[in-house]
Amino acid sequence: MIRWPRLSPTPRSVSGALAIVILVFAVANAAAQPATGQPSGTKPESAADVYGEMLRRTDPDAHARYVRLREARDSSRTELMRAQERYRAGGPELRAVGLPTLRAARRKYAADELAFLDFLDERDRKTIEQYRGAIEQINATLAERARAREELRELVKE
Repeated sequence: MIRWPRLSPTPRSVSGALAIVILVFAVANAAAQPATGQPSGTKPESAADVYGEMLRRTDPDAHARYVRLREARDSSRTELMRAQERYRAGGPELRAVGLPTLRAARRKYAADELAFLDFLDERDRKTIEQYRGAIEQINATLAERARAREELRELVKE
């Protein structure tokens, strides 16, 4: 009895891989697209805003954490700039008093920036794993098609 090859992979595996690939391209496209159609008087969105919007749509919990970490980092950066200005503006006797405040502001900014970078690294690693999964599914589909193609070529030779 001739065993006919299955010509296509299961619909579920293909649709899952396709959904992941489409999501990847949509996210990459959204991040790469410049903001257009902005009403006059508004500033175009920054890459950080586009990234935040993508997170809001795909992972609300991660978006909330992203916003919280970004605001903390921005706030500590502003406080560091103020402390630097006060330090520079003060005379030698005021600098000695302002130095501990400046150092504390630097430490706070560094800690907030590290937390923000850790979040971004975590998200990027998760995205890489999703890409790997999608690539594995696509490679499995390609391998299955190659096997089916070889079986069909053998049938053509008969």
